[in-house]
Amino acid sequence: MVSILSLLELESRQRNLLPTGEPLTAASAFALVRDMPYQRASTREPEAIIEEWRGTCSGKHYLLAGIFREFGMDTRVIMCTHRFTRENTGHFPQDLKSLVSREPVPDVHTYIRLKTDVGWMNVDATWPSVAAPLGMTVNRTFAPGHDMTIACDPVDSYVVPTGDDPQSFKEQLIAEFCGESSRIRDEFIEGMSRWLSDAT
Repeated sequence: MVSILSLLELESRQRNLLPTGEPLTAASAFALVRDMPYQRASTREPEAIIEEWRGTCSGKHYLLAGIFREFGMDTRVIMCTHRFTRENTGHFPQDLKSLVSREPVPDVHTYIRLKTDVGWMNVDATWPSVAAPLGMTVNRTFAPGHDMTIACDPVDSYVVPTGDDPQSFKEQLIAEFCGESSRIRDEFIEGMSRWLSDAT
């Protein structure tokens, strides 16, 4: 079975994103995944994220968790509830601002905790570098032991238990936190993906 680390390296070299002879490191793997376009892939499986070269917070971080584990690093997948509000979407396009003007849009965000030689750190690869001019917070630096900025304003955070399927855990949390607003959430995320794709 081919490792996802090998798949990422192969695809990166084919796309001329990783120079020949340059080894794939934890830092460069993070940068490659971060700069994948923010768009939903056909599935959230790591192989699909690599092949289609796109993903949202869940797909990107399930992939990164697997990559870091192949590097021998202890990893935890984290889910956090949050809301898109007028205050935190002021730089978004009008159609998305109209959605939150009626009421905040609930969501569940995914990121990871990573254990490095100098301690645990938050890792968030949600927004690609090209999204920075749109006002999205991009984590440009991978500094072991130093927390990155989470791509939302967390309400509550949950560690996915070891052995549990993270997507099943997330879907249950979405059902509980988003409830009847789940359809609006999907509409908002689809609109956000289109905006980021068109603008970058």
